[in-house]
Amino acid sequence: MNRVRAFLSRLDVRLVLTLSSVAAVSLLVSGIALFQILPSYFEQQAELRLGNAGQATALYLADRAEAAADLQPQYLTNKELREGRFLTEVAQFAADNFVFGTVDFYNEDGTLAARASPSDPAQYTAQGLQVDREVGAVRSLQPVRLPNPMLSGSIPITIVVSQPYTSRMTTLNQVRTALLGAGILALLASLLVGAVVGRRLTRPIDRVRRVSARLAAGELDQRVLPSGVREVDELGDQFNVMADRLSESLRLLEADRDRLREFVADVSHELRTPIAALRTFTELQREGNVDEATRREFLDRSREQIHRLEWLSTNLLDLSRIDAGIFPLEMRWDDLRDPLGSVVEAQAEVAERRGVTLTAATPKKPIMARFDGERVIQLMTNLLGNALKFTPPGGEIQVSLSDGNGQATISVADSGPGIPEDELPRIFERFYRGTNVGDARASGSGLGLAISRSIVEMHGGSIEVASREGEGATFTVHLPLDAGQDGVQDQ
Repeated sequence: MNRVRAFLSRLDVRLVLTLSSVAAVSLLVSGIALFQILPSYFEQQAELRLGNAGQATALYLADRAEAAADLQPQYLTNKELREGRFLTEVAQFAADNFVFGTVDFYNEDGTLAARASPSDPAQYTAQGLQVDREVGAVRSLQPVRLPNPMLSGSIPITIVVSQPYTSRMTTLNQVRTALLGAGILALLASLLVGAVVGRRLTRPIDRVRRVSARLAAGELDQRVLPSGVREVDELGDQFNVMADRLSESLRLLEADRDRLREFVADVSHELRTPIAALRTFTELQREGNVDEATRREFLDRSREQIHRLEWLSTNLLDLSRIDAGIFPLEMRWDDLRDPLGSVVEAQAEVAERRGVTLTAATPKKPIMARFDGERVIQLMTNLLGNALKFTPPGGEIQVSLSDGNGQATISVADSGPGIPEDELPRIFERFYRGTNVGDARASGSGLGLAISRSIVEMHGGSIEVASREGEGATFTVHLPLDAGQDGVQDQ
């Protein structure tokens, strides 16, 4: 039963059954219509022909009677009529030549005067004719009046013709046979055409099914080739687009997985370093074998490690909030020079301690925009901190702010080692820290630039980087001056 259901559920089988059903129903309706119309039509035609034969018999009888009266008046006597010799001859001639059936002559009182049937029925049956008893008898509307000079009057004769030999039944049987044969041929043709068309339609679909099965099995390079059937090709194009997107998504997931593994390893290393330092400082102080100056140094270093842990946890928290879509902005109209100046002022001491020249160029007039001050400070802190981290002693960092074309432009340029050209497309990816060696790379987590890009995009702006190896790097931020991104909280 399950196999039968599976077989009947196939598209090609359903198509064949549908075409066959349509052909069968069409033939059935046509057959019913024909056999409702043809028998009555043939019967009407047979009755019409029989009526014409009766009229011809009446004319022939009248002519024969008139001719006989002129030549042999004594021939048409009551005795002759009663014996029926004259009428029998006329009836037989009419049965053989006009009616091809039975001819009856009746007297005025209703008695039968003469009756004749075809003298040689075999010649009709040889032609495929049969006695049609379903055709009603036809009676002459007015009797034929035979002249009788002997009586100075006329003799009325009524003519009735019936049971003609017709081809009506033979024709109906031939139509039935032809219709049945045509129905069988049409049914076979519909089965054949349905099988061919169904195969042509289902073959491309079957190829799509096989490709999808291989794709589900992990063969991500499988694609559907054109088949020549427009609808199936459109389906194949959509399938190929889906497969491309799936492959790209899996590639990105694999890349994210690899970066995540590297990031987890880096974070574990970052966590182990301050934790190990804090453990060491704590154990040394617990033993009590340190003087006051050493203890103060341990406390200062412990504070630095705690700050490093706090910085790492903050970045991880920001990243998780961005992923969850709960990184709100408190938008206000304010002067962009304020957050920029506060960040430059805060980082000036760090720059001086590292021997790096930090300069800022801002316009004298306010640059008003709608932005989240805390997030812009975080953005500038990340960019400026990144520049300080990679700029060697004696280097220079230039920060600038300008406006034009409806947007504010913030630029942070350093004289560090620069970024290799092949790494520029990935510089804003999460967990990516580049291939620069040394303490600068080791101190980072690969989250700062990714978070910075998210902050800029949430403000409706854009960020870009330009760099050459050995010539430093320039990060440029463009923020709109008219309005922030829809959906953010406006204060």
